[in-house]
Amino acid sequence: MSLNPLSVLFDVPHHLDLTIEEHKDFAVVSTAGVLGFLAHIVFFILFFLFHSHFMMYLNIGSILTFACIFYFNRSSSRNPTLLLILASLEILVHTTFAIFLLGWTPNFHIYFFIPILSALVISKSNAIAAHIINVTCIVFYIALATYTNYENPIAPLEEIEAFVFEILNISSVSVIVIIVTMYYSYVSNESSKDLIQLNSKLKEQSQKVMSFNNELAQQTEELQIQSEQLENANKHTTDSIRYALRIQEAVLPSFSDLDNLFGEKNVIVFYSPKDIVSGDFYWAKGKAKNKIIVVADCTGHGVPGAMLTMIGESLLNNIVLEKGITEPALILDALQVYFSTLFSGSVHNIRDGMDISISTINYKTKKLHFAGARNPITYIQNGEMKTIQGDKMSIGNSNFKSKIGNRFTDHQIDISVPTTVYMYTDGFQDQFGGKVNRKFYSKNLRELFFTIHKLPMSKQRTRLKLTFMEWCDFAKQTDDVTIVGIKIDSSPNIEA
Repeated sequence: MSLNPLSVLFDVPHHLDLTIEEHKDFAVVSTAGVLGFLAHIVFFILFFLFHSHFMMYLNIGSILTFACIFYFNRSSSRNPTLLLILASLEILVHTTFAIFLLGWTPNFHIYFFIPILSALVISKSNAIAAHIINVTCIVFYIALATYTNYENPIAPLEEIEAFVFEILNISSVSVIVIIVTMYYSYVSNESSKDLIQLNSKLKEQSQKVMSFNNELAQQTEELQIQSEQLENANKHTTDSIRYALRIQEAVLPSFSDLDNLFGEKNVIVFYSPKDIVSGDFYWAKGKAKNKIIVVADCTGHGVPGAMLTMIGESLLNNIVLEKGITEPALILDALQVYFSTLFSGSVHNIRDGMDISISTINYKTKKLHFAGARNPITYIQNGEMKTIQGDKMSIGNSNFKSKIGNRFTDHQIDISVPTTVYMYTDGFQDQFGGKVNRKFYSKNLRELFFTIHKLPMSKQRTRLKLTFMEWCDFAKQTDDVTIVGIKIDSSPNIEA
């Protein structure tokens, strides 16, 4: 709070939100209001003492006018131009009557310069009003000077009274000009200081922003370097995985191997990994007049699943080719034993395994033996479709694998008539898609098998692939997909 007792008259009220330029206009109007109010009180006293009653009453109106100007300047409604025009008009009217009544010699005419001073302030916001005030003051000045040159005043003052007003008016106008000029200069200086402080703050903030931008640029550069490193690492990892895919595909039976086993154009494989490498695999070999076909779904997908497929294929080679076990149920029992002992010594408590279906086809006895660990087989004969579900335990993580009596079940199918067999993992039936984004489901998959089973095997694979792609419809594949289909003729001409 200011120590100057008069500061309350000129300080900007807190409820007014003014710009720096508006502060200057506020100061001019406040000064005009206070000086006009005080000056006309002095004039009122002098006119009372000199018995100039008309001018005395006119000063009462002037006092009230400048009081209103001061009040409205401090109110919430801000219009300094209108208030200065009102003050200028009051001075013009007051001066005109004073010269008409009292004459030219008391120097009332010098008050015509005060509206011109107001016009300089008004010109910033309203140039037309400023020009009108200036022209009006000049016209009134010339007109009154001409009139008083030929006419005498209506109520002339005594010589001593005229001298008092002469000195007073000169002093009053000089003081007004000096005070307004100095105060306007003071406010301008204060505004300049505010601008300097504001510029200093802006400069400081600008430096902080520049520092932040430099830091951000440095972090961006570091992130770019890290991104390039990650990109290189990802490329190296992807290249390694793609090489692993080549190894995995090399282990899988080729189309020529399958044709040699089951007859040309009698077998199809729809194999679609979710990632680059797959957790599904299929395996096919011939042993002692038997054709063994295996479809398996290892735990997980991608690299972890692919590692298990390599283990599974290696174990199947050992069980079937080296040990000569060809019965599907016995092969599963052997796999269960291998997996139960494979990770038994691990400190990581690994419980990975696989769901698997195995079929052994003997074209001489016209029998197909099947056993499954959670994986089914679907076959179609004479226009009738049947599905055999596998046992409800997986290889490697079954809770019953240590029980002697819990063996896998052997199922026998007569293939003396033309038979189409489908072995598959759960990737196709569990794929989300369609209009309502639901699973395809096993029932729909079996119906698809029945719909296409009479088609040539190559066209069956095409229908399976197109159906899967249409069902996904840009949706992300959720799991690895493997389907093996075999058409078994009644009298095949295939050598072991």
